[in-house]
Amino acid sequence: MTARDWIEVVLAALLVLTLMVLSLSVSYALRRIASLSSRMDDAVAQMQRDVGTALQDTRAALHHVSELSEILTVLLRAEVTPTVEVARAALTHVEVTLKGIADTTSTVRRLAAGAEALTTPSAVSAAMERVAGSTAGRLALLAAGVLALLQGVLRGRRKQTTTTS
Repeated sequence: MTARDWIEVVLAALLVLTLMVLSLSVSYALRRIASLSSRMDDAVAQMQRDVGTALQDTRAALHHVSELSEILTVLLRAEVTPTVEVARAALTHVEVTLKGIADTTSTVRRLAAGAEALTTPSAVSAAMERVAGSTAGRLALLAAGVLALLQGVLRGRRKQTTTTS
């Protein structure tokens, strides 16, 4: 065997050895990829289960919210609406009552003002008090009374004479 043949044999052995190392590396990499793929499949399956569970929980919560909404609607229609209507009617009655009280109050005020006007001394009575309080005023009142008496007597005599004639 020549040197050239030996070189070819060594190169062929190195090539076979390189191919074996390369195939072992590819085999190891493929096993790692398979393992990673298996883990990813498990993770995706777990995520799908979690998403499914979350969707079911969300649907159940939405169903409960819908039921609560219906219950609240029924409660509003059955309980709150009549209560509000009764409250409105009561407020209307209160308004009518307060208007009546206001009218009565204004009437009482007018009556009180009239009574006050009757109880307070008028300008004529104040003048009479001043006239009666002085001596000259008393004399003037006495003279006015005597004059009225004389006029009454004279008028009475004239009526008698005219009726008899």
